[in-house]
Amino acid sequence: MVLRSTRTAALLAAAALVLSACTAPESGDPTDAPTDAATGTASASQTASDGAQEPTEGGADPEIRATSGALVEGMPSVLVPMEDAEIVSSSVQPAGDGQPVQASITMRVDASEDEVLDFYADHFEDTDFEPVDDPASEDGIATQTYHADEGGQLVSLSISEDADGLLVSVGGRVLP
Repeated sequence: MVLRSTRTAALLAAAALVLSACTAPESGDPTDAPTDAATGTASASQTASDGAQEPTEGGADPEIRATSGALVEGMPSVLVPMEDAEIVSSSVQPAGDGQPVQASITMRVDASEDEVLDFYADHFEDTDFEPVDDPASEDGIATQTYHADEGGQLVSLSISEDADGLLVSVGGRVLP
């Protein structure tokens, strides 16, 4: 993927940081800890340029499914793209039965920041999520976080401008 601006790079880095901070190992075993995405040591699916999913390398962690240009199979229903959005990428890391999964969608939209915030405020209210705080904006990136008590679910929304409209990322720990 070609990064279109430093804002896009910052948005993607912030989204990766938020998503990696959402999961903690339950066993206390350091081999259960998430790997460092910045060094490329994760056993995640590699995204092919045609949107196909490629198998992951071996490992004890659940397989991360990822794709570009479409929603990945197994995307939880609580995470939805906006209507007419161009899906840039999506990913899901399955978990045990009844356990929250890590999932995210990155998309481009032809809408205003307020329209994006309103869409997700309505959507998450309808799915029993509540905002953690008011939306915030720093260095051209708007953010909003939502939580649901059931299963300790937490979703982060980030919005930034790029050359082709707004780049929106929504993802976190949600029930499948």
